[in-house]
Amino acid sequence: MLFIINSFIKGFIPLCLFIWAIFMPKAGSYTFIGLYIAFQAYLFFIDSSKPNPDPSEWSTDEIEIIRKYHLALRFPSGANIMSTQLNGFRWIGLFFFTPWLLWNRMWIAAAVAVISFFITGSMSVRLDPFFFLGDAAKHGKMQFASELALLTRVSERLRKRIK
Repeated sequence: MLFIINSFIKGFIPLCLFIWAIFMPKAGSYTFIGLYIAFQAYLFFIDSSKPNPDPSEWSTDEIEIIRKYHLALRFPSGANIMSTQLNGFRWIGLFFFTPWLLWNRMWIAAAVAVISFFITGSMSVRLDPFFFLGDAAKHGKMQFASELALLTRVSERLRKRIK
């Protein structure tokens, strides 16, 4: 149920800000850019505190997976929701706001929207690796299939430890 609601409202906030920007270009656009930057900063901040698993319990590959995808392993639903919301900001920022900002000659804000799209791509993958790695593996990219298998094994081990 949570996933359905999250998918429905994925682009709701950025889309509402875009509608506001149509009527008040500077206020709506700068609010969008401000929220987008604040959300990015928050995500980069919480992603910066990586855990240090015990090397006697985990292999080096497993430690690398735990450190890389620690938010998705620790908070699977929350990380999924944040990834979905981040993608809403990313895609609406790129396809709606960037042309609108360029049309209104707000060059710096347009540049920030485009640069933010590329900067936050890897964060989106780290927040929801099961979806992105699974999708890549389904499309024949076998290097991601092994990473997904390792991630699944680590996730199952962590869930057993919690129970």
